[in-house]
Amino acid sequence: AARDTDGEANTDPRHKALELQYKVCYARVLDSKRRFLEAAMRYYELSQLPSGSGASDRQEDGKAASDVPRVDDAELMQALEAAVACAVLAAAGPQRSRVLATLYKDERTSRLASHAILERVHLGRFLQTDIVDAFAATLKPHQLAKAGDGSTVLSRSVVEHNIVAASMVYKCVALEELGALLGVEPRVAEKAAGNMIFERRLNANIDQAAGMLRFVHDDGDAKTSWDATIARVCAATSAIAAAIAE
Repeated sequence: AARDTDGEANTDPRHKALELQYKVCYARVLDSKRRFLEAAMRYYELSQLPSGSGASDRQEDGKAASDVPRVDDAELMQALEAAVACAVLAAAGPQRSRVLATLYKDERTSRLASHAILERVHLGRFLQTDIVDAFAATLKPHQLAKAGDGSTVLSRSVVEHNIVAASMVYKCVALEELGALLGVEPRVAEKAAGNMIFERRLNANIDQAAGMLRFVHDDGDAKTSWDATIARVCAATSAIAAAIAE
């Protein structure tokens, strides 16, 4: 169809529908390529589109009543669920923490099956096997694919998250003890921590001679120090309660 030169094409409902399809496809491509942090942000953007039945928003001539595509509530919740899944699978770090905070503050996530793991990840609590297994049951095949060493994206994500959770409880921890805490071999825990330190996603250092992982806590001013202390106490209490439950 012919298009005007004054930009009218940009407000064409058909153009908007194609743009929406592109955004959905792009989010899925990022997801399939395991660029989970980017995919999470794209899915969340989609979940914030105006809601409403597509049929009710069309006029008799078949054109949309609004320039902005409206999406069924169920599809918006699917996009939100996908955003949470990708955020949990993303590599631990400050950017992931910000995305998790945004998702956790969204009241709609309380209705999701993945809300339990979202809450624990956002609050820095240890992830137990039952919660991880329940979450794994909701993932897609490519999100559970195994790497050459037999690990999965989920297992890597859980190990990294639990290392961050451990940093809120301990000032230093033996690699052997850390491995037991994470449910992996000490060398696996050391490698995961080493990668996070190298990529500046974890403020710590490894003393290989002593077999220790030492966390560096930048307490800053008194308020930050107090908040950090409270966070460590809460995380420790959560870990003890989880150990007792098991």
